[in-house]
Amino acid sequence: MRNRRHLLAWILGTAALAALLTPSPAWADFSLRDWRYYKTIILPGSLGRDALVELAPDQQLFTGAAPDLVDLRIIASNDVEVPYKLEVSRGERQRTALSVSLRDMGYVPGRYTTFNADLGQAGLLHNQIEFQTLTRSFFRTATVESSADGATWAKVAEQPVYDFTDRESGFTTRYTGIRYGETTARHLRVRISDDGEGPFDITGASVFYLKETAAREVSWPASLAPTGRDTERRATLLELDLGAPGLPTHRVAVAVPDVNFYREVTLEASANRREWRMIQARASIYAYDTPKFVGKSLGFTYPESTERYLRLVIHDEDNLPLQVQGVEVWGFQRRLVFAGNLGESYRLYYGSAEARRPSYDIERVFPYLTTDALPRAGLDPQALNPSFMEKKPPVSERLPWLLPTAVAVAAIFVALLLLAVVRNAKKLLPPPPP
Repeated sequence: MRNRRHLLAWILGTAALAALLTPSPAWADFSLRDWRYYKTIILPGSLGRDALVELAPDQQLFTGAAPDLVDLRIIASNDVEVPYKLEVSRGERQRTALSVSLRDMGYVPGRYTTFNADLGQAGLLHNQIEFQTLTRSFFRTATVESSADGATWAKVAEQPVYDFTDRESGFTTRYTGIRYGETTARHLRVRISDDGEGPFDITGASVFYLKETAAREVSWPASLAPTGRDTERRATLLELDLGAPGLPTHRVAVAVPDVNFYREVTLEASANRREWRMIQARASIYAYDTPKFVGKSLGFTYPESTERYLRLVIHDEDNLPLQVQGVEVWGFQRRLVFAGNLGESYRLYYGSAEARRPSYDIERVFPYLTTDALPRAGLDPQALNPSFMEKKPPVSERLPWLLPTAVAVAAIFVALLLLAVVRNAKKLLPPPPP
């Protein structure tokens, strides 16, 4: 009996191991009849065995897929579900602060304000210095030099630094951080040009190691429909139509020829152009061309939205409206990374209302893979899945009148039944006494 148990356990264990090692058909939550659309994936011409490729979702895919693309499934021609990683290129910024001590602060009349920053030791990697100042409304040039011993200096950066403060509107924009190439030098020397403005009031400085990965964006076409003035809010309203819902957006920029203006703006989103919700309550656009400051910022970011319609509200107050010539809408770029084989065919299925986000091992392995400059696959036009079977809603949703009618009929039946019982009861009761 014991030998039989051991044999049975060995057989079951071997079967389980074989099931794990053998490629299996699509996962249990994938059934062809539940996915409405598919696109055939076009692999790049030269591809090795199990080579990583990337695929960029297009506008049609965003429109037909479930929110956040949770229903995407890549299915090979042998009906095997292919794991993938969906990456959103939001960018990354890490800044590590290093303590410094300031010395040799001084001013050379008509030339520059200067100070030295000492990190205390060599060997610390850094690439940015940022100074603090009480000086307002300036535009000057800053030069940074580095030195290992404090005696021999090499110029590593030269760039503008500025502060523009509009006291009337309360608007301030400032940039006092100077980037330079990575170095482990212990000493930094900063010189801020005079430009006829006199000495600069330096109150402190910080040194950083900045590691930054730029976000990758995609521009979505949007039609612009000016809707006129809102006299109550003293604002210009501009409606944007992205053409379809589902497109992820997070940044908008306007094209205007005007200069020397500052406007506060808000942004609203809608699915139907009737009901609007605020997605950015306070932002600003501006353009200045003055002797003391030249600069502009005609765009702003907002929490990501997938609504079809956006409404930009430009608060003009008592100023003339801006001459808006166009508006651009941007979203973070998405890409799917998966392993493909040349000669194999793949389809990307989407359009399932009940799908959950898949969980693959590639999510955990992805940080250790080389995924830069991958071969790019393409997508054929959208096709209807012939196996798709739309699930009918419950009878109560398809026939909303059915339940109230059934309840009413049942109530009438019960009332008639009770009436019959009362009548029969009266017949069985003895007659009332005379």
